[in-house]
Amino acid sequence: MESTVNPKAYPLADAQLTMGILDIIQHSTNYKQLKKGANEATNTLNRGISEFVVMAADTEPLEILLHLPLLAEDKTKSSHTRVDD
Repeated sequence: MESTVNPKAYPLADAQLTMGILDIIQHSTNYKQLKKGANEATNTLNRGISEFVVMAADTEPLEILLHLPLLAEDKTKSSHTRVDD
């Protein structure tokens, strides 16, 4: 099963950032802190216990994830942007 990146998914992580994200995911799995799926991500954001949310660019349909950045921004009252060199 081949996955393709949805062109609507932006910004995407580069290779180095992807490795760092995968390392964080591995550590959170080892400590049994990982939650999977859009529903669990929504619930943890609503409860205020999420610190890091990773969204897959090959999700079909992508629209099931599009509320997460807005919800995260609303719950944290801050916006984080990445600046490229």
